[in-house]
Amino acid sequence: MSSSASPLPPGEPYSSGKRVDEWGLLRGLSFFAIVMQHSLGEYIYRDNILYADAAVLGMLYHFIRYGTLTFVFLAGAILFYQYGRSEKKYGPVLLKRIGDIYVPFACWTLLYWIVVQYLSNKPLLSYGELPLLLQQFIAPTHGYHLWFVVMIFQFYLLFPLFRAAAKKIGRWTGAVGTEPSRLRRVLLLMLLLALAYGWLMYLSYYRMPGWQTSGLWQTLLAYRSYEFPYYLFYFVLGGVCGLHLDRFRAITLKLLPWSTLAFIGVYLWLNYDLLQNFEETINLNVSTYLKPSSFIAVTVQILMLYGWVLLLQKNGGALKKLLLLCGKYSFGAYLSHAMILMGVSLITRNWALTGGHLIASVLTALIVATLALLLCAGLSRLPGGRWLTGGAGKKARSVARRANSSN
Repeated sequence: MSSSASPLPPGEPYSSGKRVDEWGLLRGLSFFAIVMQHSLGEYIYRDNILYADAAVLGMLYHFIRYGTLTFVFLAGAILFYQYGRSEKKYGPVLLKRIGDIYVPFACWTLLYWIVVQYLSNKPLLSYGELPLLLQQFIAPTHGYHLWFVVMIFQFYLLFPLFRAAAKKIGRWTGAVGTEPSRLRRVLLLMLLLALAYGWLMYLSYYRMPGWQTSGLWQTLLAYRSYEFPYYLFYFVLGGVCGLHLDRFRAITLKLLPWSTLAFIGVYLWLNYDLLQNFEETINLNVSTYLKPSSFIAVTVQILMLYGWVLLLQKNGGALKKLLLLCGKYSFGAYLSHAMILMGVSLITRNWALTGGHLIASVLTALIVATLALLLCAGLSRLPGGRWLTGGAGKKARSVARRANSSN
């Protein structure tokens, strides 16, 4: 398993010298969820889709909403696990992250620009298009999924501040008292943060769209889905996991029956809300990430999935190996999967799929995920492959060199 094969900090060496396999499993599950989410988004708004297909796709959409936000959780977990208690200078680490994450993002941003311009019969680059091209590196639209890299990199840049804050809080929670009392302090802080974050989600979804602003504030509000404060809770939750890994494992396993039941309840609530807003077409925007109900649902689902992957880690067999392999190449596959989906959609958009949109969505997701993983695995073995796949390219070449030297 390679942690540096996703938009997360590198996977070796971990601070304890041990790899955390459940994070690779979560990464693999999250990658498949994201591909499925984007695949069903390709079909759910088509004119000839039946009500039943649209409703089922909407309910499936709610089940896989955890994907992107779980990557935020994992970013916090791995950063704090590796560097949370370390006095090591962060500058070299950040430079390495730029090479492993931002450079591949920039390369794929250019590729998406070229492809979209070509398909739109627009000039590849003209004087008037240059500002639009530069904008793609800040607020990407041609590669619609690349916003995540822009957002998550803000956490990398600000991590020294998060680490300093965590150390100050840690001195308070661990200063005096028994282990249960320290745990209660951590849980109290997380509850307070959850309440504050829930209030931010309420403002973001129900109030901010109506605020009359101008200048910088207007820009910040318009692009709030790109900004790290709106994903802060998941990052901090991951940080708690990384700093207190054994305790976090024990808690998620103990809570697993209750978190599963809670997710079922929240899941039914989300689907009821979705179908209530179902008019001529389904509206997935009622389930945006920046909504209080989505925050509750995804948080519960992350805790639930963490418990399930711990069980899968012990008895996963072939499924465990598959998910770990997918986690290894997930970053490059994440960057490329929308390009592959674009190609598949050019073929399927002229097909009459009445009554078959659900099946088409699932098959498309399986095809796109497979091709994206194979593409990343292939590119990672080429000279310069790391510039398109991130750390996966370097990892694959080092494995190949060791294999060649042993022969």
